[in-house]
Amino acid sequence: MKTQTEPTLPRHRGSGRHNAIGNQGTVLVPAIAAERTKFFSLRSLTWMLWLGIICMVGTAWLLGASAKASGDNGFDTYTPAPELVFSTLQLAQLFFATAAALCLTTEYSSGTITSSLQAAPRRGVLYAAKAVFLFVTGTVMGIVGVGLGTVPAALSAREYGVFDAVDLIRALAGAGVYLGLMMLMVLGIAALCRNSAGTIVAALVLLIGMPQLLGLVNVQWISTAVDYLPTAAATVLATGATEPYGSGMALGVLLLWAAGLLSAGWLSLNYRDV
Repeated sequence: MKTQTEPTLPRHRGSGRHNAIGNQGTVLVPAIAAERTKFFSLRSLTWMLWLGIICMVGTAWLLGASAKASGDNGFDTYTPAPELVFSTLQLAQLFFATAAALCLTTEYSSGTITSSLQAAPRRGVLYAAKAVFLFVTGTVMGIVGVGLGTVPAALSAREYGVFDAVDLIRALAGAGVYLGLMMLMVLGIAALCRNSAGTIVAALVLLIGMPQLLGLVNVQWISTAVDYLPTAAATVLATGATEPYGSGMALGVLLLWAAGLLSAGWLSLNYRDV
């Protein structure tokens, strides 16, 4: 006795891939929400963000007052107020970098990384969720910090801090992009080091130590290399400078630093045991 089988419909070759991409997107959204909850549930991390903002606003007022005092004594100290605020990131970025480092390293030190990976078994999803959250957080902090700090800087600098809308927009964008990408760089370093102290020290060396120390070396190729460090590129991006390169190149330099360190961190997270 012959049995009839139902005809099978042709299978679309790309359906599995599209479903996989859709599933990853569906998983990523709650993973980002989980990272936000974990981050803001720790007071130390929340305080790091607040301290960074306070540092920017307070230091901006001091720089404005210093510019006015020096200008009144005959020195050329004119700097648009938003650029004065951006320069405060030289110090304030320490707080934001520390927050980005602890976002991952505290999970290794406390052992909760195991629970995180059980909740998000795909390590790429966990890593991507942290990256998206930190980038958005850093971008918002940069914009808020410059926006709030411009007021006291302009008030204290008076005529030596006069600015226009272009100066403000450029500083807001530069600070937002830089802090967002800087926090991605620190996340990559954290995935490599898996240790809070090591990550913070490595980040400080990259962001502050190398520009300061290498800038003292009177060697042409070293001076050129310093121009391509993250902080130098961020300054060009926020001020609209044309030397040693333009804003487009500055953005490219920051993206390459972030992509390189994130990729190295991903390889470490993916192929090393927890």
